[in-house]
Amino acid sequence: MNKIITNKDIGSLLYRVNQIACILMCMWIAIPYFRIRVGVIFLLFTFIIWLITTDLKWLIRQWTLDLVFLLIFFTTLIPYIIVGSLAYGIVNLSIFFVGLFINHYYMYYKEDYRMLGKIAFFSLLFFTVGSLQTYFGLLEYPMASRELAGAVANHPEVGRIYDNLGIGGFGHIYSASFLLVISLYLNFKKNNLLPIKLKVFSIITVVTMFLMILEASYATSLIIVFFGFFMVLIIRNKSILILLITIGFMFFLLFSSILISPFFLKLAEIFSGNAILYVKFIELSNIFKNGAIVGQTGDRIELYLMSFQTFLENPLFGIYGPFGNTANAAIGGHSGWFDLLAYYGVFTAVPLFLILYFNYRKHMKFYRKSNFYSYIIVIYLLFILFGIVNPILTVFEIGFVIFCVVPIIPFMPFAFKNQGIHPKLYQKVRTK
Repeated sequence: MNKIITNKDIGSLLYRVNQIACILMCMWIAIPYFRIRVGVIFLLFTFIIWLITTDLKWLIRQWTLDLVFLLIFFTTLIPYIIVGSLAYGIVNLSIFFVGLFINHYYMYYKEDYRMLGKIAFFSLLFFTVGSLQTYFGLLEYPMASRELAGAVANHPEVGRIYDNLGIGGFGHIYSASFLLVISLYLNFKKNNLLPIKLKVFSIITVVTMFLMILEASYATSLIIVFFGFFMVLIIRNKSILILLITIGFMFFLLFSSILISPFFLKLAEIFSGNAILYVKFIELSNIFKNGAIVGQTGDRIELYLMSFQTFLENPLFGIYGPFGNTANAAIGGHSGWFDLLAYYGVFTAVPLFLILYFNYRKHMKFYRKSNFYSYIIVIYLLFILFGIVNPILTVFEIGFVIFCVVPIIPFMPFAFKNQGIHPKLYQKVRTK
């Protein structure tokens, strides 16, 4: 007797396809070798499959303000796209925000906490694989990650060698830095929901990413890790954060030459075997000791100020707007937020900053009774600071990690639960 296929069966099959498409997108983001092999067309195709297999009702209902302002943000870019003055690659910029939609769909619309756990687990797994490939590649080619950030453009044959080894570049290194910090939650906090196997897995993930970051020799990445490690240990709520920032500012004004400079000097001694990190930390030490803006660090500060000055001269619509002046405009190209302000002014920047604010507030409200609350504070603070000192909006790996993976780390214990998740068990995630 033939089985009658019901709408429920079809819906279940479509949702299974939807979940597989989501996991493949995580894989594309996290493993550089896989991404290079299948190309961006694969991601586009997978995203379309994911979108058409969702419950399409979510596209017209239950939108939160971060999604609303994301739509407004892209609307403000339309005039610049039409006249050909968009300074960012529209593909990378779009991928940067894909994780925001994925997170919202499963976390706030479907409330599928098992799927959130799977996304968290597979993202960590795939980043571990990508980090291992990058680490072993860097052992052979120590400068590869830095050269992938731009230098290989004139030497495509060198880029192909790095790609064949699966070495991750700027985006992979920095997104792993944020992921490492948020993964500390799985190891530091008392978490009876996390099985011992997943605890061991999370430790392996943290160690692997840290070894890769050390080998990549990005000083800013190390500062994110060390600073993030310190902050998650002491920050418990917004009041402590405000107090810490106040004390830190006073500390900076009064004791930068006495304590901060020796701190970076000590770091330089620790990493004396790594010429890149040694020079960077020596420069930072001299800046805090003598106030002398010199070397590569000094040059980058000049580039930040250059973009900020251009913004002040073209505040409303930037240099490409109706009142902008591109003739004498100078964009440093090394600060995500200042460059955006200089290019498009507050017309485009304000919707973007409101996306970040309302996305942050949404997750803070969700975890308001949980000890994960402090981790959200730390990650978003580091994310904002990072955007001041580095390009960010086209680094899609960072966007995916911040918007999709970071907020769902506490759900990883639910990834492989076969039975339904009891409401009390779910409530532990939001209150523990």
